[in-house]
Amino acid sequence: MRETKLVFYGVRGSYPVSDKTVSKYGGNTASILIETDGLPIIFDAGTGIINIGKYLLNSRPQHKKINLFLTHLHIDHILGLPFFDPVFDEEYQIDIYSDQSPSTPLKETIYALFNKPLSPISNEGIKARLNFNILNTDHRETIRLGKHFTVDFIKERHHPLSGVLFFRINVNDQRIVYATDVESPDGFDREQLEFIKGADLLIHDSMYFNSDYNSPKSPKKGFGHSTVSMAVANAIRGEVKKLFLFHYDPNYSDEDVERMHQEARKKFKHTYLSK
Repeated sequence: MRETKLVFYGVRGSYPVSDKTVSKYGGNTASILIETDGLPIIFDAGTGIINIGKYLLNSRPQHKKINLFLTHLHIDHILGLPFFDPVFDEEYQIDIYSDQSPSTPLKETIYALFNKPLSPISNEGIKARLNFNILNTDHRETIRLGKHFTVDFIKERHHPLSGVLFFRINVNDQRIVYATDVESPDGFDREQLEFIKGADLLIHDSMYFNSDYNSPKSPKKGFGHSTVSMAVANAIRGEVKKLFLFHYDPNYSDEDVERMHQEARKKFKHTYLSK
């Protein structure tokens, strides 16, 4: 049986944090690596992708092609790209898959990270071949990356300002759904539930406790993120086997995250923490 490896390299939302209170679950922003047969597939390019780059160069030197899927183009999900080592190796090809903003082309958004005034690198400093693949969200499409690895996607339109993509990864007869930066106070709609239905593993945004989401002083409603109870409700309705909480508020300590886990397990036993 082929081995599938999933590693969380970045699990925080909004911005990276570094403090002794977040050491257990990490302070890097969203980035996940899935490997099968040595084929590396990356989801999101937050600061977690920096360590993915180091891992790939040291442990997978023979694999010079990387597939990178971006849920959306908010800064916390692309911030790590100018520090991703394979970008600076001319032997690498990086295929980037994403939706794009109506106002700014995907390629322009990514290259802006490497150019002034944000960076001194410039386009000339990029040595890898970057290929940009615009995903058409008006119809269903399956992307095949090998004999045993496919990716499906749908668009969730409530995340400000341009929505976000859900990804469903089908690998070695396992289904993994990546649904970050979502807000569903009334639960997923029919299309979204159909998309996650029966998944072996659901990675779901769980940025807030209900108390913070509904805070009278500083409510988070409308920010485009879920509470832990929203994540649990969607997991139950979607009949998934395992739920991984993800995209923690950067203000939450390890202790806070563990309280979130305890709260979730009261309603859905097979809940785990991404770390």
